[in-house]
Amino acid sequence: MIYLDYSATTPPNIEVLDAYHKFNQEFFANSNSSHELGLSTRQKIKETGELIQDILDAKSYEVIYTSGATESNNLALKGFAFSKQYFGKHIITSPYEHSSVTSCLNYLAKQGFEVDVLSIDETGKIDLDEFEELIRKDTILVSIALINAELGIRQDLVKIKEIIKRHPHVTFHSDMTQAIGKLRIDLSGIDLISFSAHKFYGLKGIGVLLRKRKITLEPVVHGGKSTSIYRGGTPAAPLIYALGVALELAYKDFDIKHKKIQLLREYLIAELQKNIKNIHLNYEQSIPQINNFSFPGVESNIIQESLSKKHIYISSQSACSSDFSFSVTVKKITNSNELAKSSIRISLSHLTEKNEIDVLVKEIKVIINENH
Repeated sequence: MIYLDYSATTPPNIEVLDAYHKFNQEFFANSNSSHELGLSTRQKIKETGELIQDILDAKSYEVIYTSGATESNNLALKGFAFSKQYFGKHIITSPYEHSSVTSCLNYLAKQGFEVDVLSIDETGKIDLDEFEELIRKDTILVSIALINAELGIRQDLVKIKEIIKRHPHVTFHSDMTQAIGKLRIDLSGIDLISFSAHKFYGLKGIGVLLRKRKITLEPVVHGGKSTSIYRGGTPAAPLIYALGVALELAYKDFDIKHKKIQLLREYLIAELQKNIKNIHLNYEQSIPQINNFSFPGVESNIIQESLSKKHIYISSQSACSSDFSFSVTVKKITNSNELAKSSIRISLSHLTEKNEIDVLVKEIKVIINENH
């Protein structure tokens, strides 16, 4: 098996699995219980929250545990919008958001909120002049992901924060699902931050919403004592603990791992361009983990399915937008139907090896030759 779909999900780190297994054996009590084992479990959750705050330099945030980034985005967007709807109903977002953000905003639009979607420039960055012009007295929320999952576009977080700082009545939410664990980020100036453990070698079913303490939310999940008044339900203590372990490991030897991925990206691009004539790199400035290519004349599903039969796993789109027969994101950045229909995403990891890239390139070449 050659796995090159790390942006969809990552394999859980064996140390995370061991920690989860051990925690389930030693701290299986309900953390709401008042007996000694329950109190010990609650203490472990508290320590995990402090660890997350330390790693991300997020002491000024409450750590709210959710089932994943989708729920975190729902809580951030719906929870904030409904809590502030009497102050204003205007929201600004980018065209490159995850489906859990766009679906929430579509829902809010049906509830009477007004949503403006920003234009992008030729590099995929939002139009910053338009952004500032769109901010109004009734603008309550801006939601812009740092990293786009399909092309690896990185928005200019510093300039976005500078603009929002000039408008203190505006709250800033960022979906950091493709960024946490991949990059070192200055979170200051961001009010609500969503992410999920399974993107950085943790387990599925656990995510986080970081909430600046000045921000109030309307809960989306009610009932059941939890670690936060903003999200009900018995805390998933083993998953919470495992998330902390995964996050700590993600930033261990970070520079070494990041450098390896950068070199792998350079090698991947060079080998594909050397071996396949009709190839298009859809976004040159992407973060090294996310790489998107088109092979005009061969539809992406043919490439993906052919590789899958050989146990080589890539994606034709991000896993949560695969209902389309073409990549909407690639169409937006390239303005080409042909490139959008033939695009694939190859996502790299520090676990990737050069020989895996060699096999991938060889097999893609065969597929292209067979289908031309």
